[in-house]
Amino acid sequence: MPFRPTLIRAISALAFGLLPAVTLAAPAETHLDFTVLRGGDPVGRHQIDLIRNGDGETVSIKTAVLVRVAYIPVYRFEHTGSEVWRNGRLISLRSQTNDDGDKHVLAAAAKDDHIEINGDGSRSQVDASIIPASLWNRELLTRPVLMNTLTGKQMAVSVTDAGEETIRSRGTDIRAHHYRITGELQRELWYDHDGTLVQIRFKAKDDSDILYVLG
Repeated sequence: MPFRPTLIRAISALAFGLLPAVTLAAPAETHLDFTVLRGGDPVGRHQIDLIRNGDGETVSIKTAVLVRVAYIPVYRFEHTGSEVWRNGRLISLRSQTNDDGDKHVLAAAAKDDHIEINGDGSRSQVDASIIPASLWNRELLTRPVLMNTLTGKQMAVSVTDAGEETIRSRGTDIRAHHYRITGELQRELWYDHDGTLVQIRFKAKDDSDILYVLG
């Protein structure tokens, strides 16, 4: 006897009902929006967007700084970058930078056991374990060499643990861990208990104090 349409639909519904429910986790997104202060005065913004999806991460970075003296622009810095990570390994990095008229273009891509770099037209290879100095990734504290995110050059660094401190972040007081990076990169970094970057401090080329405060 041929199956009737209603019977076919009933069997199909029963079959699908016996299958286990599958839930796809939504990508986790993090947006970090820093105000850039020079000598206590706001001069720009630094934004980091992270999307974590399974074993992969994509990161977008944008910095825009304009310093004025008596309302006259005296320094401009503009930077955009993108990173792709898989299982904690850098897969690709691209960036474009205008450092007060000095232009930089960087492209890096993982190849087998190394990373191929094209920075301002100069090609090189580095170890696949290298981490770019984009600062959001707390793992950079474990590396003796970092990749310059403007030029792709390698920078030898040392890290000092300065302990926990109370800082102002997102309008409230929080406890954060303070680290000092010295060597070919000079930065002070604070990460909260979740490993999220919450503050950056360093000296500018003119020796002024630069502070990135998370809003």
